Amino acid sequence: MEKYAEYILGLDVAAVISAILIFFFGNLDAETVFILATELIFTLVVLALAFTFLYYLQIGKNNWLLLPSVMVLAIGAALTFFSWFIGGLVALIGLVFLLLCKDGMESTEKRGIFITYAGFAILAIMPPLGAFINLQFGVTDYVILLIGMILVVFGVITTIKLRKHVEMVSVGFMLLTLSFLLIAPSHELLSIHGNGSYGIYDQSIIALASIVFFIFFVNVVLYRLAERKVIDSIETGYKLLRKGKYEEAAAKFKEALKSLPNDERVLNGLGLALMKMGNYRESEEYLRKLVRINNDKLYRTNLGNLYFRSGRIDKAIEIYQEVLKEDPQYYNALNNLARCYMEKGDYEKARELLEKAIEVDQDKKAAKVNYYFLLTAMGMDEEASKYKAQVGGLIE
Repeated sequence: MEKYAEYILGLDVAAVISAILIFFFGNLDAETVFILATELIFTLVVLALAFTFLYYLQIGKNNWLLLPSVMVLAIGAALTFFSWFIGGLVALIGLVFLLLCKDGMESTEKRGIFITYAGFAILAIMPPLGAFINLQFGVTDYVILLIGMILVVFGVITTIKLRKHVEMVSVGFMLLTLSFLLIAPSHELLSIHGNGSYGIYDQSIIALASIVFFIFFVNVVLYRLAERKVIDSIETGYKLLRKGKYEEAAAKFKEALKSLPNDERVLNGLGLALMKMGNYRESEEYLRKLVRINNDKLYRTNLGNLYFRSGRIDKAIEIYQEVLKEDPQYYNALNNLARCYMEKGDYEKARELLEKAIEVDQDKKAAKVNYYFLLTAMGMDEEASKYKAQVGGLIE
C-alpha cells in the first residue's frame, strides 16, 4: 500500500471535501436530492475508509489487539442488520481497539487518540440514543455537545503538542475522522431519525471531523515531504555503513534524524553506526526507541548485538531467546545466540545452535566461520581442519 499512499490520501481528501460541500453548501431541500447526496457521500467515505484502513495496517507493527478489533468490527457490522443501535455500539468498540493496535505509540499518543475518540463517540451516540428511547432535544444536549467538542479539542492538542511527524499516529487520526464522517449519512440511510436534514449533532461531527482530518492530513504530507528531502542522506548513510565509515554514516543519519525523528531506517542506521564506533550508551538509546516503535525481530536482534558487544551477555541471550520463540528459524538470532554461549563456555549449546543456523541457510558464512572457531575452542583441531577444508576458502 505504501506506493499507493498518495492516491489514498487524495481519495481521503476528495471524500472529506465532497462531504463538506454537500453537507453544508448543497441544495438539499428536495428529499430525493438529499438522499442521493447522502448515498454519494456514504460511498465516497466508505471507499476512502477502506483504503485508509489497509494503509494504516501496513504502517509500523501491529500488536495482539489487531485480530480482536477486526473481529469486533465485523460482529458490529453484522449486528446492524438486526439492531442498528447495538451493532453501532459494538462497531464503535471495535474501532477504538483498532486505533490502538499499533506497537510503538507512546502513552501520550494513545491517550490523545482515545480522548478524541471519546469526544466523537459522545456526539455520535446521542442521535440514535434519542431515537431509541424517544428523547426530546433540550438544554442537556447543548451541554453534551460542549463536552464532546472539548474532548475532541483536548485530545488533538494532547497529540499535536508532541511536535512530531509520526505518520502512523496521523493516519490513525485520519482513520478515526473518516469513520465518524460516516455517522451522519448512516443516520439518514438507516432511517435512525430520517428527517431529511442533518441535526446539530451530525453537523458538529461533520465540522469537527473535517477539521481534525485536515490537521493530521497536513502532518502526513509534512512527514512525506521531509522524507523525500532526506532520502539521499539515509541511502548514503547505509552505503557508508557497509564500507566501514561509521563516523561519516552516523553524521548522515543524524542529519536525517532532524527531519524524521521516528523513522525506523534512520534510527536503525544510527544505532548500528554508533555501536560499531563503540558508543554503546547512545546506540542503545536509539535502538531501544526503535524497538518501541516497531518490535520487529531484526531490530530486537540488533539491540541484542549491542548488548553482546558491550559485554552484557545475559541481556543479549534474553533478547535472542525472545526472538527465537517467535521465529525458531531466524538465522541471525541462532548465530548470535551461539556466540553468546561460546563466550560463556557452553560449547555444546553453541554447537547445537550453529548447526541449526547452518541448516537454515547454507549460503551464509557467519555461522560456518563461528562453527570452525567453536571446534577449535573445543580442542577438536582435527575436526576443525577437516571442516575448514570442507568449506573451502571461506575461513582464512
